[in-house]
Amino acid sequence: MDLAYDHIQESALSPDETAENGAKKAESSTLNTDFQEAYKAISSSPWGARLGGFFGSVVKQVRLARDPANSIYGQL
Repeated sequence: MDLAYDHIQESALSPDETAENGAKKAESSTLNTDFQEAYKAISSSPWGARLGGFFGSVVKQVRLARDPANSIYGQL
């Protein structure tokens, strides 16, 4: 189905306009924006919220175990 729309889009635009649109799309997409978009997509999903809650609880448990160990054994 996407191929049909691509074909329609290609026939509607001249080759110069198609090349300009491709260049603009490539310029606007950076690694940072890709990571931000992926983070937004994951954090907005229900399983992403569960995963975030799981990692949050793991971090709390590590801190609870690390703080007493640091006071007993000193800073390493």
